[in-house]
Amino acid sequence: MSLVVLTLGTERYGVDIRAVVEIQPAGPITRLPGVPPMWLGLTNLRGRLYPVLDLCRYLALDRPVQAAAARRLVLVAGTGEGADLEVGFVVDDVPQVRQVSLADLSAPLVEPSSGQPGVLIGITADMLTVLDVDKLLRDPRLVVQEAFSQ
Repeated sequence: MSLVVLTLGTERYGVDIRAVVEIQPAGPITRLPGVPPMWLGLTNLRGRLYPVLDLCRYLALDRPVQAAAARRLVLVAGTGEGADLEVGFVVDDVPQVRQVSLADLSAPLVEPSSGQPGVLIGITADMLTVLDVDKLLRDPRLVVQEAFSQ
């Protein structure tokens, strides 16, 4: 499988290239009140608004101190049931695309303490963790439900 490699601090994650819609420098993100803290807000790409997920917070990783201007936005879309949802991930870098055989993946060492169970497909011998974007996008904790009071 072809993977787009994403770096989050010292950690490296791979996502199926078929799920990646676009990669570009992270632009302004508008914060929204009342959403779970894993959501950074909304970004405008060519007149269309996309929700932006803090992948570090979702995976319960420490966010390294880095200038926001140096970060990248990776727009992903589900390839299965979540295909109608497009979400931006803010990452530190996107250094490469590489090939990985599913047969060469080992079971993840641990599941993230937050996030959907099974979102980690496996890990390579050189410690690249492969994420399942479809399962991540189907995580019910990502749904923001507006409560109306009268």
